[in-house]
Amino acid sequence: MELQQNEPQSGVGRQYPRRLNAFGKWVGRQVRVLAEGGYDSAGIRRDGYLQNGSYATAAVARLRRSVSHEVGADPDIFIWTMPPEDEPDISGDVSRYLQSPSPEERAAHAAITLFAVHQQSNHTASMHTDSNVSLGYAVGSMAYGNFNEAGIRSMFDRLQTAASWKELVRHARGLISMLRRERIALNYGLLAQDLLDLRNGRSRANVVRTLWGRDFQSAYRRQQLESEDGTEK
Repeated sequence: MELQQNEPQSGVGRQYPRRLNAFGKWVGRQVRVLAEGGYDSAGIRRDGYLQNGSYATAAVARLRRSVSHEVGADPDIFIWTMPPEDEPDISGDVSRYLQSPSPEERAAHAAITLFAVHQQSNHTASMHTDSNVSLGYAVGSMAYGNFNEAGIRSMFDRLQTAASWKELVRHARGLISMLRRERIALNYGLLAQDLLDLRNGRSRANVVRTLWGRDFQSAYRRQQLESEDGTEK
């Protein structure tokens, strides 16, 4: 199932604009270079996973294996997952986290390694999109008409109320693996921002849950209407 990006005229299923901050833009660029090629953070031009570039292929494999690992367990992936410390609008204030990874480091690690899971063995289309597709919208699109809709909803709920990063990543990985099978892309810069906020206090977490809930229902309803239109024809 391919996720359509066109805005519906009626307003049903609309994806309301979300702005990426500097952190989200950085994560989006990292995964875009992995998928499509470009200059990595060391300034070296690389072919992407979609071009079967050897460096990108090896990087995606290593990142995928690191998805459930703690930040720092595999320093070789830092070139992709470590926000630049000299740009605090991206990395945050790392001086406050001398004994543990910062929230930005955790969120970047989670989002970029999850992208590697999403992209695995797909050399024809990037599973990152610059379009306004949140995790909520992608999962809502997948859920409609799915024989495992109850399981999808349950896993999505558990992700949003996870008590730790480890638990959050475990549930996110399950959903991403499902999206991979359906070839539904999402915006990984937006995902990184949302994961950061989801684990950054009750108020900000509630905002993320609310936005994901709106997006889920919007995408679900859109798929439902499109299915009904197809039946009528």
